[in-house]
Amino acid sequence: MPSCPRMPADAPKVGEVVRDLAHRNATGAPTEGVYMDTLNGLAYLRPEPGGCEWTTGPEYVQRLERPRYLVVQHPSRPRANDTVA
Repeated sequence: MPSCPRMPADAPKVGEVVRDLAHRNATGAPTEGVYMDTLNGLAYLRPEPGGCEWTTGPEYVQRLERPRYLVVQHPSRPRANDTVA
């Protein structure tokens, strides 16, 4: 049995805006971010206007009822410092 949570079979696509149920904004609503990748059991998201990525467990990623997508021109792997060897 794997020790890392896995992204569900209907995983979001790179560039899809999703909700992070583990993180809340100032009003208490789940934070929305752009799905970038899943690596070593962590989902990587970034703010819609751009900025620093954050990680969350794949089990906390929720797709929106009406999907929204952003064009990710240069998808990159998460920073090396954030990954486990």
